[in-house]
Amino acid sequence: MPHPVWKIDATKLTKMRKERGLSPEDVAVRMGASGRLIHYYEAGVHSPSVSRLGDLALALECSPEDLTRGPHGEASLVDLRYAAGLTAASVAARLQEGPAGHGHFIDYRKIRDLEEGRKVAGKMLRDPEVSGLLASALARMYGVPPRVLLDAWMRSRPDDVPPKLPSRGRKHSSARAEEIWEGLNERQRIYLTACYQEDQEVERQVTAARVAGSGKRIPAAEWRKIPFTIKADPEFTGYTALQDRLRVLGEHDAGAGQTLKALATRGLVLVSEDQVEVFPLGFVPRIRVELTRLGRACARAGLGEALPPRRPADLLSEWLWSSLMKVASAEPDGLAEDDMWGKSKFYLGTGYRPHGPRGGRSRGLIDEFPVREGEGEEAFVREYRWRLTDVGRQHIAQHRDTYQGMYPNVPVVELA
Repeated sequence: MPHPVWKIDATKLTKMRKERGLSPEDVAVRMGASGRLIHYYEAGVHSPSVSRLGDLALALECSPEDLTRGPHGEASLVDLRYAAGLTAASVAARLQEGPAGHGHFIDYRKIRDLEEGRKVAGKMLRDPEVSGLLASALARMYGVPPRVLLDAWMRSRPDDVPPKLPSRGRKHSSARAEEIWEGLNERQRIYLTACYQEDQEVERQVTAARVAGSGKRIPAAEWRKIPFTIKADPEFTGYTALQDRLRVLGEHDAGAGQTLKALATRGLVLVSEDQVEVFPLGFVPRIRVELTRLGRACARAGLGEALPPRRPADLLSEWLWSSLMKVASAEPDGLAEDDMWGKSKFYLGTGYRPHGPRGGRSRGLIDEFPVREGEGEEAFVREYRWRLTDVGRQHIAQHRDTYQGMYPNVPVVELA
């Protein structure tokens, strides 16, 4: 089991205190403690208990995790609990109130046994679906994504059968979509179908480029806005891919605007306008169409397509899985740092953390190591390379077949 962090970062503590214009004594008063204790924390002589950590975070108006230290991607179960500012007893009490703890007589001893890799009394861990409910509940309690909790679980308890996280229900309105489809006239159905088919084609192209690691990563909010028409002479602009689809069907004419308006009124598409540069005309208006979720559901209902399966919460996207396979294929020498695609290291690499308000924690499936040259005082780091961590190897071994079925275009590497 990894050594638990159970420490605060004294440097972070001092910095936060000064940024807020507080003295150690001010913080102590807010905590109901002595000023000497804060000096001890900042000197690294002592680290607060879990309950004290919560008081300290409250005094500094931050989260407990903001004060803890330890590389992201290496956290154990006890690290996640400590960073959330919760005691084992408080975790047990919360679990007892929910479905994850029903009938399992959870107390603080079982939580500590779980964290420290010991046998847990009762039937709680014998069934992966039951332990999956527990893992999901702990993830919500600790404020981390379920996959991060699952990775911490396997670091703490490597010999366990991995918990099976409950599948996330998908909210869709299939009945409503079918009803709306039935209410469309033939021309509206053709337009909606053409928009859907072009939407899916663009998605396939974007996914293929991401897997290949080529080009700049474009957010879905942008690439789903499909060009419909450019308001200029087609002699200069040509036709868009969506117009070509409609031309083949004999449905591209001057009434397109009214048809799009009818689809937009039903909440099936969003119509927007921007400008695009056309030589030699300069900037001219362009109309773009974006399918809503209801629009895609309605098109699928009309085409008789099943709802695409949702990726399990604990598995990687195709982009991240292909990045992990790229590192695996470079074993044992490791993958050159410059060959790591885009921002995948922030989601896979030990010591990194994804950006954004819902960044969470890196999964710690790969690690960066230095390649040194020379000896003694003349030694220097020539470069850094990426390799799989034990958790990364375990993840590949456990889910290889599932990934192969989900992403058949990504070659699976056989590990030695």
